[in-house]
Amino acid sequence: MTTARRIFGLLRHPPALVAALRRAPVLRTLRALRWRRTTPLYGGGNVGTAIVRWYWGEFLAIHRAHIHGHVLEIGDTHTVRHWGGDRITGADALDVTAHSPEVAVVADLSRADHVPGERYDCFLVQFTMHVIADAEAALFHAVRLLKPGGTLLVNFSCVDYQFPRGLDMATGATLWVHWCFTPLQVHDMLRRTGLSGEDYKLETYGNLLARVAYQLNVQSEELTRAELEYRDEGHPVLICVRVQRPAQWSAPRPTYRESWTPATQPVILSQRTGVYV
Repeated sequence: MTTARRIFGLLRHPPALVAALRRAPVLRTLRALRWRRTTPLYGGGNVGTAIVRWYWGEFLAIHRAHIHGHVLEIGDTHTVRHWGGDRITGADALDVTAHSPEVAVVADLSRADHVPGERYDCFLVQFTMHVIADAEAALFHAVRLLKPGGTLLVNFSCVDYQFPRGLDMATGATLWVHWCFTPLQVHDMLRRTGLSGEDYKLETYGNLLARVAYQLNVQSEELTRAELEYRDEGHPVLICVRVQRPAQWSAPRPTYRESWTPATQPVILSQRTGVYV
């Protein structure tokens, strides 16, 4: 494509033009001067696609064929419906309260003994494991809810912001950040959950630049694809895992662990300021 045709195409599509300008070398260098700061950019608000969500989208694009049949998602069913399309025959949401009609399974995933197992072809657990105190128990139940051969698509945050007063995402339950995971830690949890290396595939996404940018609330549109795609295992941002439940999976229920949290009045999630509250 010639330069003239590319410019003409960008002029006809304003969002593409804005994205191109954001990545222009001179402008990117000037805008990077804002990174010398002690508070997040944009007041912590959402002005584009968060870097972790860009990585998760790349992972789901690869594994979208596994999102089919009767599926389950944390909170709502938006993501499974987006990626599963007409391959889905039924979609349920799981959450700690029945805050919407989509929540067909009311449960704390780490204490989901009352939920019948072997029900779902695919379970999508996104941006949740780090706010569950007993993450190993939650992983056990996530696998238990799958049919034999079913697929768990789950991510684990390696770096994240904190909720010093707790956060209520309009569900009536308070969230706290309990974990920032390492790949070794996730491998260990998976194997303690009765899985072998043949039962799952683990991918790490991120690098030093992406890690710093995410903490500053820089959106993915402000980095080049090469900057986002470069993987440095020494500076992971997000761990993504595809688990296929073995036909003969058997694992003892983990010993439940309780966690202390402070007694505070939680902040209600703001759509304007996001989670930086």
